[in-house]
Amino acid sequence: MLARSPVLLRSLAAASLAMLAAGRACALDADPAFNNPLVLQRADPQVVLQDDGQYYFTATVPEYDRIELRRARTLDGLGAAQPKVVWRKHASGVMGAHIWAPELHRINGKWYIYFTAGRSDAIWDIRLYVLENSSADPFEGEWKELGQLKTGWESFALDATTFALRGQRYLVWTQRGTTEQTKGTNIYIAKMDTPWSITGPTAMLTKPEYPWERVRFDVNEAPAVLVRNGRVFLTYSASATDANYVLGMLTARDDANLLDPAAWTKSAEPVLRTSAANGQYGPGHNSFTTTPDGKTDVIVYHARNYRDIKGDSLYDPNRHTRAQAIHYRADGTPDFGAPVADAPGAVAAKPLFRDPVYDGAADPVVVWNPAVGRWWMFYTNRRANAAGLADIAWVHGTRIGIAESADNGTSWRYVGTANIELPPDMGGADVTHWAPDIVRAPDGTWHMFLTVVPGVFTDWKHPRYIYRLTSKDLLNWSGAQQLPLAVPKVIDASVVRLPEGGWRMWYNNEADKKSIYYADSPDLVTWTDRGRTVGDQAGEGPKVFQWKGSWWMITDVWQGLGVYRSSDALSWKRQSDNLLQKPGKGEDDRVIGGHPDVVVSGDRAFLFYFTHPEGKGTRRSSIQVVELTTDGQTLRADRDAATRINLIPQ
Repeated sequence: MLARSPVLLRSLAAASLAMLAAGRACALDADPAFNNPLVLQRADPQVVLQDDGQYYFTATVPEYDRIELRRARTLDGLGAAQPKVVWRKHASGVMGAHIWAPELHRINGKWYIYFTAGRSDAIWDIRLYVLENSSADPFEGEWKELGQLKTGWESFALDATTFALRGQRYLVWTQRGTTEQTKGTNIYIAKMDTPWSITGPTAMLTKPEYPWERVRFDVNEAPAVLVRNGRVFLTYSASATDANYVLGMLTARDDANLLDPAAWTKSAEPVLRTSAANGQYGPGHNSFTTTPDGKTDVIVYHARNYRDIKGDSLYDPNRHTRAQAIHYRADGTPDFGAPVADAPGAVAAKPLFRDPVYDGAADPVVVWNPAVGRWWMFYTNRRANAAGLADIAWVHGTRIGIAESADNGTSWRYVGTANIELPPDMGGADVTHWAPDIVRAPDGTWHMFLTVVPGVFTDWKHPRYIYRLTSKDLLNWSGAQQLPLAVPKVIDASVVRLPEGGWRMWYNNEADKKSIYYADSPDLVTWTDRGRTVGDQAGEGPKVFQWKGSWWMITDVWQGLGVYRSSDALSWKRQSDNLLQKPGKGEDDRVIGGHPDVVVSGDRAFLFYFTHPEGKGTRRSSIQVVELTTDGQTLRADRDAATRINLIPQ
């Protein structure tokens, strides 16, 4: 059993002096500000500041299939750092499933990664494993498998970490015990004789006992160690991996026998828990680092920015990595405070993006690409700078462009064009791709709804169709299906998933005075056209989304953007004024805005739109972004205010 009574580890005065002498953070006004979340969709984060002055980062990826590393000079830089995959799961057998909680450690001149893995044929046979790399740079050289790290008995085991103190290296990990009383996951410690093995006795430091450690599951897991102020602080995570996830803490003197459970004191309450006020849920599985100058200790952990999870929380990908400064109490113990709210973000570039090939980016749609951990923007790629094209041929004959953002939407770089397979009779090499919309089905497949013009034309009199295509990677699209809509002259699909099930698509019917029509589908494959839904004003490029308790539709009415509101996504009431009708003052923004997309991120919403910077009738176009605001009845967008953007996947 753990000692429950308070232990006098140091006098309050000595602890306070030690803390001040170490220069640790102790005042709120000294806190560094981090652009949280640091890294999107990365759980169980481990960050270590190495001697080369860079932060090295690894974490659990949502696919549970690989180990990746990234590094940056700042914690904020980790999100934009290019990840490198250093190891992938086995196709069969051991280390073939549930690749979890990697940690990178430099020991005796070599690199080691400790991680958790299951078997491909028994995914819950979770055990500890070790990789080794003798290269000076962990991004180079060969990562060799050293096999299972044996703990002395075979049972569900995970979340290993290691630390050295007073010349002795220790392993701390999570495992199920051998008795009925220890059948939950518990925290154990042992001495290490090599970086891949333990020696001597094993001690259980904590098991789930308090109610807050036993919500839905009996869990103590994910130990992390901080040695400060003459003590060893060991944090751990408890309960289910949803909003109930919390951090607990053990404390021991740094000169104590750490293998003696009686040397440790267990906090009776969580030391970090959900903060609904700050919009952070289920903080846990942390690591510790410092600011680059070593003066401020930092806790790095994951949390979600919403409480309610659809399905199993283990398969919800949106545990994002976050960081905040640690304060210390007068007695030298850490005060982690509450999980801080997401940062408003950095100021978005203006213009946000210009296509480097044709300089004619328009009609954006923005989606999160989990495979690369980046936001991707798909856009109509018009040939604005091409010479010798008659009339409107310049808006024809190009493929959908792709740009990506590694800094949560602040800036974008060109990636290339989408590989889209269409039937040969749809214009061949001259086929025109316009105005995609992209959604993800429950099975993970991406569906693109693309406007297709069968050729390059010099007038607007030719047919236009909407095709559905699918993709696994957002880059390669196939299985083209022409949708049976009202007429063969339709453009600009906008597709949403309905709360009651099924899907709805809005589009522009050019044959009916450019009214907005809609169609319904139970499965994204079979569609039934329902006819006109908005016809009071000619418009195109409808974008429909839910936000702040209402449905909203924004359309391009060529005098800015028309706005409609609905309670049921069927009956629409138009806002009296248009968005982006008044020209802005920023670069490439001194004209009306057109054809939008909207990304809802937490409780914020961002409007992506394009402009013709030289005015109506000119070719060049740029992409811009502005944050939306609302009083519940009306949408507003101040395009001249600095737009701080921090896109977070939902």
